[in-house]
Amino acid sequence: MIEKQIMDDYTKEDVIKSLLTLNAKTRKRVIVDQRSYLIGLLAFRFMMGEHAIANAVDYKRSNVNYNKKIAVEFCNDKSYMQNVYVYSMMFPFDFSVITSSRPHRVKRIELDVDPKFYNKLKVMGSMLGHDDIRVTVKFLLEKSMKLWEK
Repeated sequence: MIEKQIMDDYTKEDVIKSLLTLNAKTRKRVIVDQRSYLIGLLAFRFMMGEHAIANAVDYKRSNVNYNKKIAVEFCNDKSYMQNVYVYSMMFPFDFSVITSSRPHRVKRIELDVDPKFYNKLKVMGSMLGHDDIRVTVKFLLEKSMKLWEK
């Protein structure tokens, strides 16, 4: 009977060794998924930067960037999970907890207002000491959210 070896305490060197055994040039879906899983591990579990991963496995940094996003984007996809099954057993990691590769980035909201309302915002902003109308709008939104939450 063949026993499954589950490694909870694997190292980044173990992951890099496995990644080096995969064909870096092939575009077969199974291999692409496996590469992305292993690159995702290096990026999100071991917190390696894209350049460090690229240097360790002799890939282009842009390929590393693309592959680490695939690991997060398809972590719940049935066919992806089938393709990476062996590696997910060897190197378990929950990619579903990763929300974004850049969670610190702010989201932009565009808002169209008529000139009269815009002028009122400018006046209020100057009374509050804001040089930028966006600061005033954010301030007002935060205030109204606090009131709404009460």
